[in-house]
Amino acid sequence: MEYRIRRALQGMVRHSYLKDEETALEKDIIDCSLGINPCGVTPKLTKDMYAATFDILASYPAHPYVETRRHICEYFSDVASLDVGQLSMQNGSMSALRAVNSIFLEDGTRVLAPQPCFSSYTTDARACGAEVDVVPLREEDHFAFPVEEYVAAIREDHRLAYLDNPNNPTGQALSIADLRRILTAAREKGVLVLVDEAYGDFLDKSESALSLLDEFDNLIVTRTFSKGFGLGALRAGYIAVPKAMADILEAFGGEMNLTTPAAAMIPVVLSDPAFLAYSRDLIAQNNQRLISGLQVLKTSATRDDVPITLFYTDQDVDLGALFWKYGIRVENGVDFEGIGKRHVRLRVPQDITELARRLERIEAELQAAR
Repeated sequence: MEYRIRRALQGMVRHSYLKDEETALEKDIIDCSLGINPCGVTPKLTKDMYAATFDILASYPAHPYVETRRHICEYFSDVASLDVGQLSMQNGSMSALRAVNSIFLEDGTRVLAPQPCFSSYTTDARACGAEVDVVPLREEDHFAFPVEEYVAAIREDHRLAYLDNPNNPTGQALSIADLRRILTAAREKGVLVLVDEAYGDFLDKSESALSLLDEFDNLIVTRTFSKGFGLGALRAGYIAVPKAMADILEAFGGEMNLTTPAAAMIPVVLSDPAFLAYSRDLIAQNNQRLISGLQVLKTSATRDDVPITLFYTDQDVDLGALFWKYGIRVENGVDFEGIGKRHVRLRVPQDITELARRLERIEAELQAAR
């Protein structure tokens, strides 16, 4: 039988760094792959709290999650004036990004994106029929984000201009001033800017694009509880839009996207900002120690308080295979567009003692091969 899939999917190359996640559990492997909070989850969240949701598992979730959305609005109330109608709960930020794409993209549309960026987003944009125009982050500039080049690349025929902020895989973040510059240029051309803040909870709340929603009606923000807040297994995220777009989001944002256990845990993690501050401080200390000790490997422009960084070498080696040889599980550069086998994304662990030792051995092997 011929399976008549959509034309946009025929022959499309899928980019994703997801792999067999069970290998992260292998003995003597240091897992530096997926972008979790290396400190875990707030100690305020207990097993008893999770178990308390067991008795209502047979019931459907409390769609449309008004109380959950109210907790999010309250959490950001010191930096953004949000109401519940501006938020749509989603099954993680990838679900949020796919929902946005399904609303705005179709055959013949165009998206602007940096390269490299979150590869699953651009893959989904193409699956919706869109063409993706890219602004390269250049190795000779340590992959620093070229704000003015991105602004100059925005065209009226772009349906969406995508930014992951912080950037995945480099870990660098644009300032509010840079975001405002991009949003202003995009608004002049009638282009929506989609800011993916999957790693946004590793930044101060004041750095979130949510603070700009009252100022710009061409802004969409997606966020997740999987990373900074440590709820990766529960798959919880949301979309935030300007008030003028709230009706569109309500109509097409999806139904019952959030499980009952996830909805119950969200208020708990939001109630402990001190845990996020502790996590950011530890991540920054570990990143500084790790990067300052490098002699051969190079790193991208990044933020110390964001747990991911792009490592690379100018030697013609499969860096991901070399890291795996020494028992370090990373995300391989070949799974991102615009970089390749000489690059890996490393997520810093909670304890870097053994990781630092293994990086020394990797650098010794690279040095010997010069």
